[in-house]
Amino acid sequence: MYVDGALAFDLSDEVLVRFGLKTGDRIDDQTVEKLSTSEAFYRAHQFALNYISYRPRSSKEVLDHLRRKGYSPDLGKKVVQHLQKNGMINDIEFARLFVRDRLKRKYVGKAWMRRALYEKGISSHLVEKVFKEYISDDDQEMAARQAAEKRLRIAAPALEKLDETRKRKRLVDYLLRRGFPTEVALKAVRTVLS
Repeated sequence: MYVDGALAFDLSDEVLVRFGLKTGDRIDDQTVEKLSTSEAFYRAHQFALNYISYRPRSSKEVLDHLRRKGYSPDLGKKVVQHLQKNGMINDIEFARLFVRDRLKRKYVGKAWMRRALYEKGISSHLVEKVFKEYISDDDQEMAARQAAEKRLRIAAPALEKLDETRKRKRLVDYLLRRGFPTEVALKAVRTVLS
C-alpha cells in the first residue's frame, strides 16, 4: 500500500479483496486505519492458524504465543475469540484430548494432570468435568501400579541395594511426584512389592 507515492505498509491479498481495492484507488485516513487493523488481524489469525495446525492448543497457549511474537493482547483476544467461534479452539475438547493422551502414554495421577492443565489455562471446573468423564479410581490405581512396575524395572539396580523400607519409600515418593494420591501410591507399592 502506497500513500503519497511512498510505501506505507504491506497488504495481503485477503484484505485487498475484502475491501475491494484496485490499483489507483484513493482512500481516506479512516480507510487506511481500517486496512491497517484488518491486516494486523489477518496476519495474527494466520500465525495462530499455523500454531494450532501442529497439535490442539488451549486458548491461553494461543494467546501467550501471539503475545510472545509481538501481537497486542487485545488483538490476541480477538483472534482467539474468532477461532473459538469457528470451532478451531475449544478448551474442553483440548482438555479431553490431553487427559486421554496422558492416560494412554504416561502413568500420571490426577494432581499431575490438573497442574499441567491449569498451566495451559484450563479452568478448574472444566478440569473436574473431564476427570469425571475419563478417570475412575480404578484407572488411577492401575496407572499407579503400572508406574511403580516400570520404575522398578528401570531403577532395579539402584533399588536392589536398598532395604525394603527405603525401597518402598522411594517408590511411594516417585508415585507422589507423578501426581497420585497418597493412598493410591501406598496401595500400588504394596501390590508391586508383594
